Amino acid sequence: MTIAPETDDQADQVRAYLRQHPRFLWDQEDLLHTLTLPHVGRGSASSLLERQAQVLREENTRLRQRITALLGAAQQNAALGLHLSDLATELLQTPDCTTTLNTVISRLREGFQVEEMALITRAPMADLPQFLPLDQADFQEVLNGFPLLRAATGLTLSPALRSTLFGVAGAGLESFALIPLAGQHLQGGILLGSQHPGRYAEDAGADLLDQIARLVTAALDRCLTPC
Repeated sequence: MTIAPETDDQADQVRAYLRQHPRFLWDQEDLLHTLTLPHVGRGSASSLLERQAQVLREENTRLRQRITALLGAAQQNAALGLHLSDLATELLQTPDCTTTLNTVISRLREGFQVEEMALITRAPMADLPQFLPLDQADFQEVLNGFPLLRAATGLTLSPALRSTLFGVAGAGLESFALIPLAGQHLQGGILLGSQHPGRYAEDAGADLLDQIARLVTAALDRCLTPC
């Protein structure tokens, strides 16, 4: 129902009055019996009181959903923090580069649910043959213009490079992120791949990956340092 222009001011005045006096209708039983809302596809509410009750129920549902989401995020952050602490503790106890790298790979898969990963470096590493050396063009494609200083998410890789890095699994990967390893003895990184497009989206937080990068870089620098 549209309101004629000449009644707009009156309608605004009624709305303003009711906002200023929200309990006005409390004692106006005759008005409550005559005030109705039309059926407009929002359920079966027809009286003002029923509609108000419906609105309150909907608002309570939204609030419960928000609280549940906040609690879920807090629990997830706590779990990730525990996995990060476990990784740091284990890296302090690794005696050599091979054990260090195996620990990192295991923790990423089990604690952080990484589906696929590729170890890349700018130059061959005799002590770490698990790292795949990339030529300058491929390495720059991975970085996508980012410096090798901070974790990067939302990366785009060509089908050929996906195949090179991840083998057959590369064709099914939809999102990528990079944990940079820019230490004194290693210039490379751990490339993460997921089948879920939003897992490593551009707006995904990279703070956790940066923390992992600092731990892993320090551990590898320690074992790669000449005695």
